[in-house]
Amino acid sequence: MPLTTSMKELTKERLTIRASDPLKANVYLLLVNAVKQMTIDERRDEKPEDFWKAAKKMKAELEGTIEDYKKGNADTSELEAQIKILQPFLPEQMSPEAMEEAVKKVLAELPEDQRVLKNIMPKLKAIEGFDMKEAKNLVEKLTAK
Repeated sequence: MPLTTSMKELTKERLTIRASDPLKANVYLLLVNAVKQMTIDERRDEKPEDFWKAAKKMKAELEGTIEDYKKGNADTSELEAQIKILQPFLPEQMSPEAMEEAVKKVLAELPEDQRVLKNIMPKLKAIEGFDMKEAKNLVEKLTAK
């Protein structure tokens, strides 16, 4: 997580770099707007984790766009550069072992009859650094035992 964890600080930094690094300034603007929208939608003040949630969502959208661009043989270098700019805001990914432990902990907290995906997934999504692409496979593996 970068040192900048408020919309005000990030906006200030964006204004400072907009002439020297317009791409980075634009990514910061998009990130601030995403966090601002999140706080408006949920009617609350910003939290530091809002930045990693917004950055994670933006990264997923960029990766989808990159996939589409590659199908059409288009240049993806700018999109890949945007992902690199987002990197410091993203949570550190958990190791497979740590993810398995997290799933076990969530399963242990739930009564036997409530150990279904719709109850488990929201709890896993709230864990910083948990790779949701692996979540379903891990849950199915551990509940099948």
